Parts: sequence; structure tokens; C-alpha cells
Amino acid sequence: MSGNALLLLLAAGFGAWALVEAVWYATGFTSDPVARSVGSRVVRVDVPPPETDRTHGLPVAVAFQDPSTAQELTLRTAGGKNGALYVAWAGRPVWVRFPSGEPSRFRVQSSPVSRGQELAGAFWAAVLCAAVLLVRFTTVQHHSYGWALLGFGDGLTVLLACACVGAIRRRGRRRALLDGAPTVPAEVVSLMRDAHHNEEITTYTYTAVVTFTTHEGLTVIGIGPAGLTHHDDVPLGTRLSVRYSPEDPATFAFAPPYDSDPHRTVIAWIVVTIAWGAIVTLAGMHALL
Repeated sequence: MSGNALLLLLAAGFGAWALVEAVWYATGFTSDPVARSVGSRVVRVDVPPPETDRTHGLPVAVAFQDPSTAQELTLRTAGGKNGALYVAWAGRPVWVRFPSGEPSRFRVQSSPVSRGQELAGAFWAAVLCAAVLLVRFTTVQHHSYGWALLGFGDGLTVLLACACVGAIRRRGRRRALLDGAPTVPAEVVSLMRDAHHNEEITTYTYTAVVTFTTHEGLTVIGIGPAGLTHHDDVPLGTRLSVRYSPEDPATFAFAPPYDSDPHRTVIAWIVVTIAWGAIVTLAGMHALL
């Protein structure tokens, strides 16, 4: 298969992805938007079993009403199949999403998904499709890969920059919520484990699950920052302190000496994005000269 045919096939794949995402979005919102996303609340939170995968979140039971039948339901999450909450307490308001008429297939989330988020997949697929087509037609017409580097490379730089902006905003909001936040005692009640496979070697990182009681009387169970290299870094039963936001107890942080920044990789991504953008721009301009 020639390079031009491969580029056209790749563009067709991205275009099909964008079309499927857009049709799914339109079909969902022209049916019954209420049945797809409803308000709910947590009625029970359990401590996850030792060495559970962090991506499964906390085992919780949520109560909500099925709009199609007006039936009140209380269902439990199971092994990450129903979404994941990383911080929960009895009474916490959350959202559930499920296909109309099938509440048992619910997925729990901490906030409702906006229409912009729903269309994000279609948008990025369309951008990638346009970038591949730009590479295809500029290289054929001008016989220069400089335009391809400028078009696709700088386009990818824009995508990375958008992701960095979102991460920076989340980091700023978190810092604002924790600025002057009260400190309360906490205890490590479980350790979750993530496996990392690298060729023939499997390594593990651990995440502490803590429980603490806020000054407002809420008993919160939360999954802390990931990345502990050994289960003895913060052993089970360790007593420590956490800072939490009274406005949103789901935003909390370990106090020293166990504190860490969950968004610490943002700076690295910013540096990588700037470096990538500079390299592809200079390479593209050099090819055109």
C-alpha cells in the first residue's frame, strides 16, 4: 500500500470515528435526555478490599429514580463496570447515566457531563481527519514534507496545548479550594495496587485509602494520590493529617510529610508540548527553505 493510500485510509478512519460520535450524540439527545443522566446520592460507602485496582474506585451504593418507571432504585457498583468514585460519603450527591429503560447498566460520576464533553470525541476526530488530509494534499501538490510537518505537527501541538490548559485550570481550582483549608486527622484503611507491565517485568505501585471526619460531621473515604512504590511507604493503619475543602470535601490532600501534587505531571507536559512545537516548526520551515 502506497503512502498516499495509507494517509487516505487513516483520514477515512478518523472521519468515520467523528461521524459515529456525532450520530450517537444526536440520537441520544433526541430521545430522552433525562433518562440518560439523573441525579443520585451515595447511600453507602465500603472500604475497598486490599490490593484492588485503583481504577475501580470505591465500592458504593447509590440511590436514584428511573424516570421511565418512577421506581426508586438502590444499586451497587461492581469492579469498575459502573464507573468510579474516588471520594465518597453517605449522602454525597452524584450523577448516574444509563441507557433508557436499563438502569442496571448505570455508570456513576461525580458531576454531569456537559454537551461539550459529549462532543469532544467527535471534535478531536474531525481535527485529526483534517490534519491527515492536510498532510496528504500538501505533500502531493507541493512535493514538500515541510507543509506536512507544519500542518500535522503544529496541529498536534495545539491539541496538546488545549489538554495542558485544562489541566492547569483543574490544578488552579484545586489549589484555590485548599487554600487555608482546615486540617483533620485521618487513617489509612486500605492499600490499592496497580500493576505495570514492562516486557517480562511487572512492577506495582500502591495507593492509600484513607478515612476522615470533617468538621461538618461527614465521614469521608477517599483514595489518595497514586505512586507509592512499596506498600510499607504508608502502611495500613497509619495515622496522618489531611486538608480538605469545606465547600467540596471530595477535594482533599495529605498534609506533610505525605503530601504530593496530583497534577505534578502538568509541568512536564507543558515542557514537552513547547519542545515538540518548536521542533516540528523548525523542521517544517527548514524543509521549505
